[in-house]
Amino acid sequence: MKGFFIGLSKLILGMAIALILLSMAGVATARYFMGRLSVLPPKPLYGDEMPTPAPEAAPEAPAEPVVEAPPAPAEPPAEPALEPGDYNATVVQPIGLVMREGPGVEFPQVGGVDVNEAVVVLEEPADKSWVKVRVVSNGQEGWVKAGNTRRVE
Repeated sequence: MKGFFIGLSKLILGMAIALILLSMAGVATARYFMGRLSVLPPKPLYGDEMPTPAPEAAPEAPAEPVVEAPPAPAEPPAEPALEPGDYNATVVQPIGLVMREGPGVEFPQVGGVDVNEAVVVLEEPADKSWVKVRVVSNGQEGWVKAGNTRRVE
């Protein structure tokens, strides 16, 4: 009878150790994947934002240094006057917005707008599902999904 109890205790102890090891492996795997998913993917690039490969330059002979005058501070570009019904806004969508040629996902993409970038809202159709905007920094125009901009007073 003593052998039976020793065998039973070994079985129970082995099962307990196996369950502890399996749960520790599960916790470690979950922490690994949670850590991997908490890193944001790289920002997507659109249209003219794509990097261009640098041309291969031939080695140049050393030239004499040219002393140039420091550039004059650039004046900010004058903002065009707003038409009646237009207003200034900023993008509030944390991942930025995709600009399209028309008001719908069936239209091709024409660019993108970063979060907190200044835009001018040009049109708001009656259904208010899409709005036409102009990016202040580069003058590009396109349609973005409504609700992702905030009016700036």
